[in-house]
Amino acid sequence: MEKGFKDIEEYFLKAESKILQRKLQHKKTISGKRDNNLVLQIKNLNDKLKGKDRKIKELFAEIAELRDTISKLKEREKRFEELKKEIENVESYKKSIENLKKEIALLKGEIAEKDREIKNLKAQELPKSRVELFIEVALNALSPLAAGREDCKVLFSRRFRKDMVKEVSVRPFLFDSFISALSRISSTSRLLKREAKHDIYRLRVTSPYGEYRAIYLKMDSKTLKFVRFGQRDSIYQELDACDWKFE
Repeated sequence: MEKGFKDIEEYFLKAESKILQRKLQHKKTISGKRDNNLVLQIKNLNDKLKGKDRKIKELFAEIAELRDTISKLKEREKRFEELKKEIENVESYKKSIENLKKEIALLKGEIAEKDREIKNLKAQELPKSRVELFIEVALNALSPLAAGREDCKVLFSRRFRKDMVKEVSVRPFLFDSFISALSRISSTSRLLKREAKHDIYRLRVTSPYGEYRAIYLKMDSKTLKFVRFGQRDSIYQELDACDWKFE
């Protein structure tokens, strides 16, 4: 009986052991399948990730290009704004120029009007000063004093009269010195230049104010024409500058 129980017990133990082995084998099989599935899933994920990595790199490259494009567009926009401001400034300058043109036109009109007024004033006969009147009367009476000759005619140019008025108005006694020199014209005169038309002479006038010269032309044997008067050095400089041309 004991042997029978042992055999039965061994039988059940072996059967249980086989069942356990089958369960373990089944678990291993299932585990192996799971492992294989996991490996395949990992491989698939790796493949997908590799593709996504390329895609990500491509996207990053596109992003970099877009950023560069955006930067260039911003620069262009900035330049555009600057040009827009320059255009606005140009328009402002144009308006200013138009306003200036109008002002210039008005000023030209005013200048033209002033020129007409000046011409009208010049055309009018202005009253002569006392010195001018004195010089005019005195010079008209001087002809007989020329070397004491009654037959000698003495003329005075407009420029000579202006020179005399200019000097005598501030040096009253200078006219007396000129009269004195004129009365001694034969001794106080000297030939300066021989010209084809009229010879040029100078009359030395010594005065309390210094040395002066009266320049005259000998028109003919009986006619003298005084053309310039002034301080010795300055009158010669003026005549050299104008090449000894007279009115």
